[in-house]
Amino acid sequence: MKPLVDNILRLVQIPSISGDCTQIRRIVDLVKNELAPQGALIREFNFEGADPVLLLANCPGEQFDILTVGHLDVVPATQNLFVPRTENGRLYARGALDMKSSVAVNLAALAYAMDKNIRFGVLITTDEETSSNGIKALVKKQPIEARIVFDTDAGSLDTLCDKAKHPVTVKISAVGENAHSSRPWDGINAVTRLTDCLAELEKNFTRFEKGQTRPESIWVDTMVVTAFNSPTTYNMVPAQAEALVNFRLTEKISLPQLEQKLRETTRQFGCKYEILLCSRGVYMNADCPEIAAYREIAAQTVGRPLKISQMCGGTDARMFSDRSVIVMHSVNGENAHGDREYVELDSVEQLLEIEKKYIDAFIAGKI
Repeated sequence: MKPLVDNILRLVQIPSISGDCTQIRRIVDLVKNELAPQGALIREFNFEGADPVLLLANCPGEQFDILTVGHLDVVPATQNLFVPRTENGRLYARGALDMKSSVAVNLAALAYAMDKNIRFGVLITTDEETSSNGIKALVKKQPIEARIVFDTDAGSLDTLCDKAKHPVTVKISAVGENAHSSRPWDGINAVTRLTDCLAELEKNFTRFEKGQTRPESIWVDTMVVTAFNSPTTYNMVPAQAEALVNFRLTEKISLPQLEQKLRETTRQFGCKYEILLCSRGVYMNADCPEIAAYREIAAQTVGRPLKISQMCGGTDARMFSDRSVIVMHSVNGENAHGDREYVELDSVEQLLEIEKKYIDAFIAGKI
């Protein structure tokens, strides 16, 4: 276990905050020059408007039996969080859980697969916490294919995720006509238009808030207004207003259905909409042969069946959801993005053991 933990320690000590080109370069070079298994084929992809993407493999080409997907960028943190400490079997550091430990596991799995009869790759991005522009550009320009994708940025050692929501971010804007606020009949209030539009859209979703309505299951479609702005003064009828709205969609609402509702509603209230960000959902069947085999191996390794859950967020692996079976399973820990972020070191070793056993089962023709 010591080499694996040593590699994790080296990774978490680099403050590879998304957008910090210097530190991102440091961690990419560390992987390429020191942590990559001996003999691995290493390719670095650089696209305009994106941070580097690494692909390490035991074979040439773009076709893989198994491809792991992970990231090495982290959210901002104070410098002390990049000084790792261990306590009671836990490793505390920014990125320990999200998700440098899992990347170290994937690299160790590649080392295990180097001389085996399996096409195994490790894909590492460095802008997942912000734009995911790296992997978006990669899948457009590079025909990378994999039968199975290990997404070690989702779930935990005890829980396998079979679904992840489709995130869509929309800007909705309204235009009115200025007037003095003491004479509202002389103006057209853009804020009122926008709030009426948002209220109509919200009728298609349930509003959730802490201390109020809570869903029976997290697997529900949601709409959240995340920003609202009207650049005017206190005594003027506003002529402009805009809002940012984040939708998280299950398979119950497709993107075309959402766009139809946006068109109808914005037209009704004199507003306009623009989709700013749109990715993909992940909708897997936990009983499909590839995932069922993984669950059986994991249960034998950890000594208990895995729970099945869904996730509200998304990871870079979603870019393969239309072409691969995605296995969303990871390590145990708590407080991702928080000041007390930690990973349970025993779970790191167990995840590696699961990946090794799955590789062996694949080679043996059991998957």
